[in-house]
Amino acid sequence: MSLKKLFFNAFASRPQPSAAQILRPVVSHYEGHRLRELLATMTSMELTDYELRTVVESNLWMLTPEAFLYFLPAFLHASLESYASVSVFASELIGSLTKLSRTDVVEALDQVAQSQSEICLPEDMTELLSKQQLEWFDSGTPTAIFHERFDNLTHTEGAAILAFFTAFQESYGVDFPFNELETAVNRYWDRYRTS
Repeated sequence: MSLKKLFFNAFASRPQPSAAQILRPVVSHYEGHRLRELLATMTSMELTDYELRTVVESNLWMLTPEAFLYFLPAFLHASLESYASVSVFASELIGSLTKLSRTDVVEALDQVAQSQSEICLPEDMTELLSKQQLEWFDSGTPTAIFHERFDNLTHTEGAAILAFFTAFQESYGVDFPFNELETAVNRYWDRYRTS
């Protein structure tokens, strides 16, 4: 069975969300308008790489668990099959599929601080970014979003995500030199491995 078929079959029982069910309640009408309008008029199989890059990319955080899981097969498939054109989106998806720890946030902020002169961020902006990101993690929001999305998966759905990680590691693991893929699997997805 192809991975595309595996992904779409695994999540086939997930209903398409209505327009009102696409965005999390904290998302303002203004910031989520384009995303809601796009996803309310598309099925999971209709999403294009262009739409992932121009509308969905950087906005995965906005999606309700229902919308995220309904469109997840398309996200997984595009990340594998069109990686060259959706690599930024694929990296964001990997982040969304990873159960974050505070250490992850601190390490990412340390990397920003080390490359501060290269990216031309003023020191006070780097400090503000660090403060905001740590407050965001400490609020429990990223952990809650992760659990809302994934705690009620079926075994078939979880196994499909694990299959994605296996294939993605084989094809693009070199682009993730900090063990991001292994970390995601070890923290959560390994539970779906069959003996």
